[in-house]
Amino acid sequence: MINFIGGLLVMLIVAFLFSKIRGFIFKRAKKTVKDITGFGCSIGNSTPINKEKVSSKKFVSGMVSLKDPVGWLKDISSLFNLRKLIIYGIILSCIFAYGWYQGRKNIPIQIGLDYDKEFKMKLDSHYLLKPKYSQDLKIVDENGNLVKSLKVKDFPLLAKKLKPIGFILEPIGVMGLGAGDEYHFEAGAGVSFIKYWKWKLDTFLTNRGIYLGTSYQITDNSGLGLGIGKGYDASNRIMLYYKWRF
Repeated sequence: MINFIGGLLVMLIVAFLFSKIRGFIFKRAKKTVKDITGFGCSIGNSTPINKEKVSSKKFVSGMVSLKDPVGWLKDISSLFNLRKLIIYGIILSCIFAYGWYQGRKNIPIQIGLDYDKEFKMKLDSHYLLKPKYSQDLKIVDENGNLVKSLKVKDFPLLAKKLKPIGFILEPIGVMGLGAGDEYHFEAGAGVSFIKYWKWKLDTFLTNRGIYLGTSYQITDNSGLGLGIGKGYDASNRIMLYYKWRF
């Protein structure tokens, strides 16, 4: 139970970090595009918002009144506004992801040898065995008694690769079109450090600057992304990039 709660909390923290950083990237990218193209927007004097005064009468009415449609609409909007729906979605996604991951960890390891043939290899005092008419891998003792059926969770690197949400450290190469004061082809290298299903957060250096980006996986080893950054001349930059994993 403790492992379940701990694992779920880690996924939730990573998911919220991912959401915040990706939101920052898109917001900053939008502003950078406006600065580069010159299509900015001016904000005039906004109309002051009248704050609703505290009233004990309104409080009591809001607590016990069931016939007020305005009150119902306020309650519904407070529960299901866009920001809260995003939060609910992240939480549900993490719960689903953790359950999915736990299920995948318990999948038996299989080996691609002929189904009707047996494979056996000495491992210290035990043997690694693929029985006849099976693709599963097992560990047995000298008498052929089952010691353990091998599963994904028994191989930490494989289990980590299957984890849908979490911290990672994958070296990547990037290339694409960057824009700041001028448009340039750019190339460089960096790392992916957070994954959220097929989305990842990347940071990298190119021949023009340093970037923080978010990318979507299109193959097992590559993806497309959008990055924001600072040029070596201190200019604000944006970059559309293709990345691949080393």
